[in-house]
Amino acid sequence: MKTHFDDLWMFTQAVLHGGISAAANANGLQRSKVSRRIQTLEESLGCELLIRTTRTIELTGPGKHLYQLAYEQMYNIEQGIKAMKESHQDYVGVLRLAVPSALMTSQVFNSIITEYSSKFPNVQLEVENHQGSIDLKRQGFDLQVLPEVVTITDESYVQFSLQPYQSHLVASQKYLDSHPPCETLADLKSHRIFANRYNAKLLGKDIPIHLKSDDLNLMYSLALKDKGIAFLPKNHSLTSIGYSPLIQVLPNAKFPSLNLTLIYPSSKNLSKKTRALISIFKEKIA
Repeated sequence: MKTHFDDLWMFTQAVLHGGISAAANANGLQRSKVSRRIQTLEESLGCELLIRTTRTIELTGPGKHLYQLAYEQMYNIEQGIKAMKESHQDYVGVLRLAVPSALMTSQVFNSIITEYSSKFPNVQLEVENHQGSIDLKRQGFDLQVLPEVVTITDESYVQFSLQPYQSHLVASQKYLDSHPPCETLADLKSHRIFANRYNAKLLGKDIPIHLKSDDLNLMYSLALKDKGIAFLPKNHSLTSIGYSPLIQVLPNAKFPSLNLTLIYPSSKNLSKKTRALISIFKEKIA
């Protein structure tokens, strides 16, 4: 019996989405049709690929082998066809981007999205907050941006290192005047410190963090309101230094830099709209 491409593709969809019903919902098909196609595939191969339970599926040995053999090729074909269709169109469709909160609230990210939206108004951007690495293929995202300290789910993904960024300490003059002098890193123990999950470790284990938040605007606002010292990326607060109530604390202190990583499934078959956003990220940050 001949093995059909559609049956093989439906099998990979069932594995990718974790079940026959989930694969049917994701592709707008009836569950019975998906189940029948996979059964036809099993009959053509002469072996069982899936162990079906009420809510989930489990791969058999041959099923695991076939999925490893077929999925990457099927994904590349699917993306290649998508890219071919889009190559004959203007910049249209949906582009999904996953970013951490700390970047989402930054000025540089705001400028990236503003420029992209201005240049390509027909592209529908969907930006979601994700703090950890996600499976871009399974969850249907085009790009993700994460600090380099986060372990990437799939090592086969392209990981482009963007320009390192540094953090610095800022506070209001009123706060500093009403609290003990801060002349060394050890003096930070006597102050209220605000940091995010990524840069808090740069201050050392001995420095207590009174507020750890991924909302950079929140920490900046608290510093403006004389509530403590904020440890913020320079590209988030530097434009305010010199003409706002915030001033740098320990300006001569040197903290290790952090890198942002731009992540996408493959450099092959990228759509025009995805390449355009990658280009703006590299221009603005790299």
